[in-house]
Amino acid sequence: MNLRQISIFTRVAEIGSMSETARQLFMTQPAVSQTIAELEDDLQMKLFDRINRKLILTNSGEVLYNYCKKILSLLEEAEHTMRDLATLKIGKLRLGASTTIGIYFLPRMVGDFKKRYGRITTQFTIDNTGVIEDMILNHAIDIGLVEGKVHSPDIKVHYLFDDELYLICSKNHRWVKENKLNIAPEDLVKEQLISREKGSGTREMVEEILEEQGLSLEVTHILNNTEAIKKAVEEDMGISFVSKMALVDELKSEKLVKIKIEGIHITRSISIIYHKDKYRSPLLDAFLEHINSYKTD
Repeated sequence: MNLRQISIFTRVAEIGSMSETARQLFMTQPAVSQTIAELEDDLQMKLFDRINRKLILTNSGEVLYNYCKKILSLLEEAEHTMRDLATLKIGKLRLGASTTIGIYFLPRMVGDFKKRYGRITTQFTIDNTGVIEDMILNHAIDIGLVEGKVHSPDIKVHYLFDDELYLICSKNHRWVKENKLNIAPEDLVKEQLISREKGSGTREMVEEILEEQGLSLEVTHILNNTEAIKKAVEEDMGISFVSKMALVDELKSEKLVKIKIEGIHITRSISIIYHKDKYRSPLLDAFLEHINSYKTD
């Protein structure tokens, strides 16, 4: 098994078509087919099933595909490292962030980093914590910034700073009209809760804290976008828990109102995560140093 076979096999596995793979790699279809046939012959096992004119990986193919992704990721990492050895001003960072951090923290922080290292390129993925964790495990990104718990032992987690979740409601909510800006935990039970989707670090943290208080709130609306949640709360569709990072403008303009809960103060750790086997190149180390210094700005 050689690198050419690995590369072609991986593309066929991801595309599901030999003809389209050939087109994208500027090869002939017979050449792609022959490569896959030689690989199957060498390994003495079938790697693809043809179902409805589409190539589907067999169990053996899935195992090989996972190894090939790691091999190609290591190759790409080696190429980046060689560039980093020449100059820290050239390189590529693949960054992932959970939604709140990706929208309200990461762009500003990366922008300042690129003022120092202007020729580097950055690739962003913004999704919930669960997705970012999976991307780290699959070597799809170099580093992640998340607010939720990370569950895999293969991921290194480094604390960055604390973030607070505010309970917010509309300025037209009855709590505001009654000047009831400090409520008891049981006052939450009758409210309609607008929540993030499953896999969200924010949702996991809120559910955990409320469960400790013996509270179980009915989720009436599920939205996977913080801006959408804020708009829904502003229209008095319900209450929600949102990061203070995302509420600066709305609280200042009084479009939304922060409500305190007696005995409940929800904070979560913002963390940097990366795979335990990840090679820390000079560029990655410089970026990590920048993040750690930036958090106090």
